[in-house]
Amino acid sequence: MKTFVSLLKASLNVHFGISSLKYRFTKEKKRLWEPIVVLLAIVVGGGSILAMYSFLLLAVFMAGQSLGHPEIVITLAFVASQLIILIFGIFYIISAFYFSNDMSILIPLPIKPGEVLGVKFITILLSEYLVALPMLLPAFIIYGAGSWQGILYWLKGAFLILLAPILPLVIAALIVVLLMRFINIRKGKDVMVIIGSLLALMVGLGINFFSLNLPQGTEEEFIMQMIESNTGLIEAIGNKFPPSIWATLALTYRGWQGWAYFLLFVGLSFLLLFLLYWIGNRFFYKGYLTGQEIRRKDTAISTREMQRHITRTSSPILALLQREWKLFMRTPIYVMNGLAGMIMVPIFMFMPLVTNSEELTEVLEYARNPEYSLIVILISLGIMLFTSGINVVSCTSISREGATFWISKVIPTPPKDQVLAKLIHSSILSLLGLIIVAIPLYIVVAIPLLHLTILIILGFLATGLINVLGLMVDLLRPKLSWNDPQEAIKQNLNAFFSLLIVLLVIAIMAVLSIILIAAKVGEFWIYGILALIIIVLLVPSMYGLFALANLRYRSIEI
Repeated sequence: MKTFVSLLKASLNVHFGISSLKYRFTKEKKRLWEPIVVLLAIVVGGGSILAMYSFLLLAVFMAGQSLGHPEIVITLAFVASQLIILIFGIFYIISAFYFSNDMSILIPLPIKPGEVLGVKFITILLSEYLVALPMLLPAFIIYGAGSWQGILYWLKGAFLILLAPILPLVIAALIVVLLMRFINIRKGKDVMVIIGSLLALMVGLGINFFSLNLPQGTEEEFIMQMIESNTGLIEAIGNKFPPSIWATLALTYRGWQGWAYFLLFVGLSFLLLFLLYWIGNRFFYKGYLTGQEIRRKDTAISTREMQRHITRTSSPILALLQREWKLFMRTPIYVMNGLAGMIMVPIFMFMPLVTNSEELTEVLEYARNPEYSLIVILISLGIMLFTSGINVVSCTSISREGATFWISKVIPTPPKDQVLAKLIHSSILSLLGLIIVAIPLYIVVAIPLLHLTILIILGFLATGLINVLGLMVDLLRPKLSWNDPQEAIKQNLNAFFSLLIVLLVIAIMAVLSIILIAAKVGEFWIYGILALIIIVLLVPSMYGLFALANLRYRSIEI
């Protein structure tokens, strides 16, 4: 147990950078303004989002209270938080368990595989509280204060909230450990994990998606059927993840029934933890070591083939671009963060085609009305920019290299060419995102192909500007010290700054569009003016990026 605790302390120190923060606050007092500014930005940005979320939960509570079921606010919060942790937990667990740099050190040590897996699991769990607590605490407080609950409610609720991320994370860990144990092909392993993660994401969204379909009858009949049952409404919401129902009933039922559901939730959590420890001891190291095996090719290379490989050359930019793709594709956490938004948004856009919602159908009719075509096209441009701009590829291009950044400093290629390859790589992914979003716009909103082509061109220029600014942010503050790849993204504030850049670019284009529409400028003139303004901003930004690269590549220390 002492060894486990020591290993856990070391893991938390590395993961959260505790020693680094302590050194900065005690020694580097000239740089104290940096964490303070970042903290203020998080408080302001995160606080505003939390306030809007709390108002939404308050509205849900009041609506549920009018139906006689105010507890739906708890069920909704548990469902949302646990599904998010389950889906994205798969990516974080793959990164921490199988792609971290410390595994080569830990495996030779006299420590059980289950203990190593347990340390990594607890580290991820503590990180997930940053997601779970803001999503669960407002609902817990709103229901407790609004229904005048007693002391037992607050004590049980605090314990259930602490246990809430365990169930989805354990399920994700079990899936990952068993999957990686039985995938024995080294060369195709990463690709299969990426495909599996994408399928898991799509299945999770699909479950939520098709659950929105109402049964036969009107919405009023559906609601009346649920009201007839004491727990019908919360079961209708919580059937996506049954433990959310148990947590709700544990908090709302009095007497032995409430305690029975409480013990069921707690018992299942600890049972799955024990199962994860047992499976970890049996399969964790085997799965990891299987992935490290390299099978020798039986075929020998002929002299002619060797000569062809030696004499074959390519341009430096193309070689660097290929290097970027390989660094990106071989790590599932990078691929998923780059593609998740591009997948989720188009699926949500198909919602009017698979649901019976009258409100969505009515919005769709307005969107297809030729009278509002210009406004719809410009709003579509904003959606395309947001979807393709949040892939965090450009703002983590330097950070993802980590401790191997020294290679970029010593290779005989100027920094200008290296950042240009990174810019091309991120721009290709952004273009892919634009095209993916354009498909449902064409099918659902019926935007003409000519206008879609114009939107893709405008979006490509705008995302180019976003990627340039994101690269500049990563050059100014790269995160090169990380233990596993997910830290380069999840614990990198550059992703937050990149989101601000995306919103700023969208806001600038929105304000310009409103001014041009108010001035009664022609439609195609508006597109031309927007393109011209983006180019005016893009060209000097690229020159600034190249100058900054020449300066920073020499000064960045690993």
